[in-house]
Amino acid sequence: MHVLDLPPLYTRPPAERLLDLLGKLARGLEGFDSVEKNEDLNESVEWIRGSEGLPRYLTGIISSPLSWIEDEQTQVDIWEAASKRLSERSGRTAMPSASRTFRIPSIASPGCSEISITLTEPSLTGDNLGHKTWVASYLLAKRLPHLLPLLPCLSPPASPCLPRILELGAGTGLVGIAFATLFPTHVSLTDLPSILPNLAANLSANIAHVSTRGSVADAFALDWAQLPPPNTLSDADKYDVIIAADSLYSPDHPKLLVNTIGAYLKSGDAARVAVELPLRKAYERERDEMKMRMRGIGLVVLEEGEERGWDDWVGRDGRAEVRCWWGVWAREKVPEV
Repeated sequence: MHVLDLPPLYTRPPAERLLDLLGKLARGLEGFDSVEKNEDLNESVEWIRGSEGLPRYLTGIISSPLSWIEDEQTQVDIWEAASKRLSERSGRTAMPSASRTFRIPSIASPGCSEISITLTEPSLTGDNLGHKTWVASYLLAKRLPHLLPLLPCLSPPASPCLPRILELGAGTGLVGIAFATLFPTHVSLTDLPSILPNLAANLSANIAHVSTRGSVADAFALDWAQLPPPNTLSDADKYDVIIAADSLYSPDHPKLLVNTIGAYLKSGDAARVAVELPLRKAYERERDEMKMRMRGIGLVVLEEGEERGWDDWVGRDGRAEVRCWWGVWAREKVPEV
C-alpha cells in the first residue's frame, strides 16, 4: 500500500476504517535476522521510502478535531493510535515500551527444535542502554547449544549440584534466560540497579521454561566497581561459567569487566568465560585491552570466531548489519615441573 492510498481526512472516513488502518500500520521492534526474512520490516521500509507523507498523514490525524466522529472515546482512541504509529517511526529511542519474542535453536531440549523467550524492552533512554536487547546478546544466545563441547561443567558425570552460571551486564536477560532454558543450571543474571526491575520482570515472565528444564535462576544488582575484597569469596561461592555480551561502552569497562570476572570465576581447568562483542570501530581499543587483561589474569582463548547479525537501528536502506566477535576462555594450564 502506498501513502496515497490512505483515505484523505477531508472525506471524513469512518472511525472504524481509521482504527483498522492505524492497527495495520503498527510497527513493533524489528527482528535480528536478515531483513529479507522480515516481511514486516520490508513493508515498513517501503512506507518510508515511498513518501514522506505518512508522518504528515499521522500528524494530520493527531491535529484534527475529528469532528465528524461523535463518540469522544473513539476520537481519543484514534489520536492515541496515530501518536503511537508516529513514535514508532521516529527512531528507536522514541518507541514506547514493547515486547519481543526471540527464537533460539535448541539441541539440548528433548523434542524441541527451538525455544521461545519473550522479553519486554522499556522505552530506551541514553542512560539505560540495558533496556534494549542488543544483537550480540541474540547471537550469543543462539550460539550456546554449539558451545556445549567447550563447557565441561555441563558434561557427564553430572555434579549433584547444578553448575553455577553468572551473566554480567545481563540487560534484558536474553542470554542468561536462554542458558537456563537450554541446560540444567543455576543462572544468576546481574546488572546495575536501574536495569534490575525490568530484568527481574523478564526472568519472571519466562520462569516456567526455566523450571521445566530443571534449572534455577535469579536476578540481582551487581556493580563492577564495587567488588568484594580479595580472598573473601570461597570457590563454592564462585561460578563455573561467566557470560557477557556487548559489555564494553567506555574506556573504564575493560578493567572493570575483567576484574569482575577474576573475582567471580572459579579456579580449576573447568572454569569458562563466554563473551560476544560487536566489532564497533569506536571500541576497538577497549576490545584489545579486555583481551590483554584477560590474559593477564591467566585466561586463554579456547575457541573464537566472527559472525554477523542485524540490529534494529534501521537505516535508510532498512538494514543495520553488525559484525561480532565471540570467544570462549579458559584458565591457562601451568606446565608441570
